[in-house]
Amino acid sequence: MRASFTDWLILAALIAAWLGLTWLCLRKRPRAAVGGASSLVVYASQTGHAQEIAEATHAALLRSDRDARLVCANRLEPGDLAEADRIFFVVSTTGEGDAPDDAGDLDRAFADSDVDLTGVQVAILALGDRRYTHFCAFGERLKTWCEAMAAEVTAYVTVDDLAPDDLVRWDGVLVQEGVGAMASDRLGNALREWRIASRVCVAGPVGEDASTGASGGLFRLALRPEDGRLPEWGVGDLFELHTPDGHQRDYSIANRCGGEELILFVRRVIDKGVPGRGSGLLTSLPVGTGCVRARIRVHSGFRPPLGTGPLLALGAGSGWAGLRPHLLEAMATGRPCWLIFGERGEADAADLLQEMRAWHKEGSLHRFDLALSRQDGLRVPDILQAHSADLSEFLTSEAAVVLCGRLAMGEAALAALFEAMGKDWLDEARNSGRLRSDLY
Repeated sequence: MRASFTDWLILAALIAAWLGLTWLCLRKRPRAAVGGASSLVVYASQTGHAQEIAEATHAALLRSDRDARLVCANRLEPGDLAEADRIFFVVSTTGEGDAPDDAGDLDRAFADSDVDLTGVQVAILALGDRRYTHFCAFGERLKTWCEAMAAEVTAYVTVDDLAPDDLVRWDGVLVQEGVGAMASDRLGNALREWRIASRVCVAGPVGEDASTGASGGLFRLALRPEDGRLPEWGVGDLFELHTPDGHQRDYSIANRCGGEELILFVRRVIDKGVPGRGSGLLTSLPVGTGCVRARIRVHSGFRPPLGTGPLLALGAGSGWAGLRPHLLEAMATGRPCWLIFGERGEADAADLLQEMRAWHKEGSLHRFDLALSRQDGLRVPDILQAHSADLSEFLTSEAAVVLCGRLAMGEAALAALFEAMGKDWLDEARNSGRLRSDLY
């Protein structure tokens, strides 16, 4: 039986509908819409503090019936800002004055963006640390750009090392806006008492004299919650220590969730003979009875990289804390893993290296390379440069990289990866979530 003209029309309509649905499913996800709200809360966060404060600010706006939208800096274009009447920026600075990873696009746009922000009121909360030379440098660049675009910057608050008094000033800004303050108890009931169950030095002190040098050794600590209820966390999350004098320090959680303990690797920092606020506390309190106040904090930027391909893990020293749970996760799922790790020497870090060697011997680590700076004169970037051909073979289009440690090491390692793999591979890995870094 021959099809009628009506049958052909119905068939054509069905094919068109199927093609349209397929296009909607496969098309690239658009940038998040930010228009339509009179107030924007924009955050740029490296380890999650700025995001958390931005979320609390956004919640305060909503409680006061403000039409407000929360958005990450890299999810908007500079021109989107002109659509709002009021903008609240909460931004941190990382490294030597750099923008956080989730604000790199916006930072680069400052150089050539010409947006008319006349009539737009802007309040900026800039998080930083005065121990670094370029205190709140990204916040300063943001303020300068907003003023150049004719915005009215009504408030600029800098916060040193998350000082509570500085954060109270931001509450004052919100109150002046007719908005209730952020919940000053934004930590809720998350702060808990943790008891130090065990502590052992796994790598010797850096510097000839530990009393005046930069470090008094690297310690492995196991902590247990006093109430006996171990909270949940994800790979990459942080243990946020609250010191008795009101400061906060972040430490990578070195084990996957489960069991009875939470594991940390803490470098005892010593400055002019004085131990650091956080590391000094954790490495000196009596084992078995010493307690600290802390909470688990999500570190979304350092969650396991996407994909199922091979994993390259790069780090040194206390960066082992950040790498360890990523490797445990990857090995558990059968991903081939290559670890390149840096330490001072075999004798200084025998206990630290023992676990890595065991994983390699049993086959859990596909490959393990050590960069022993004082013993062989090698650092992690040197290993990368020496094995660039092997890197090209190992790092397939589905491969991932996790990087954790000091900023100088991390930047040099990224430069070596750039030389070995090229800009396109590195950019694609970063943009697709297959490159995760936590540098300090």
